[in-house]
Amino acid sequence: MGWTVDENRRVFLGWSKVRVVAVTFALLMLLLRQPAVAETCGEVLALSGSALIETNGQQRQAALGDPVQVGDTINVSQDARLRLRMGDGSIVTLAPGTQMTVGKYDVDGGGIRHDAELTMAAGLLHAVVSAGGGVPNFEVKTATGVAAVRGTDWYVDSQGNRTQVYVVTGEVSLTDPAGHGPVMIPPMSASAVGNGEQPAPIRAVTQLELQTLAARTALEAGLCQCVRTGSNVMPRCRATASACEAACGAGHYAFLPAAPLSCGSSP
Repeated sequence: MGWTVDENRRVFLGWSKVRVVAVTFALLMLLLRQPAVAETCGEVLALSGSALIETNGQQRQAALGDPVQVGDTINVSQDARLRLRMGDGSIVTLAPGTQMTVGKYDVDGGGIRHDAELTMAAGLLHAVVSAGGGVPNFEVKTATGVAAVRGTDWYVDSQGNRTQVYVVTGEVSLTDPAGHGPVMIPPMSASAVGNGEQPAPIRAVTQLELQTLAARTALEAGLCQCVRTGSNVMPRCRATASACEAACGAGHYAFLPAAPLSCGSSP
């Protein structure tokens, strides 16, 4: 005895629903397998020498204006320096021989930072951090310590099994990697943390130390504006007037040396 029209219709509708669910599930799995689109969190503001930016396992030579994304690792050669301008306005300068990875950089549409995490395998970092929120939300992690700030001017020097933090303005919290033994470092002071140790007592920073740190991260950048009739070219940062002329063409440029407001504060 055959099925009625209603029975055939119910079976057809049942199989149709199964197919819709199966196709929806397959599409969902396909979307989940797609690599996440990396979020741009900053750009190369100034560069002296050679540096590499690694994105998803692919390396490229850094160039002025290059975007930096969350997840990127930056390797600065031993004869180079690189300066970044982040999405919240913070300026980060990497000294020769520095390797740093951008783990997090959460900035809202208004340019307010909610969370930032930089991991430094080795080297020296100078950060002029914009204020963001009421609690420290800008972290630099090394093999031996974690330093956190809300907004300040400071240096992190990681060499071997020891991390040293120097604070110029503001305050920085320093702990071991597990968050133990926190110390709050005030302006013109320093502390250090070694492998398997808690942060050392706070001490004063000497002028000689600051001069040495400034020299290791010095990257004077000037504001270069291409000037051509009937066209407006976005300004860019160049180290010298000759570099600006090369970018714009002879007779078509204006150069303002050491422009901290446009190219990041000079150490």
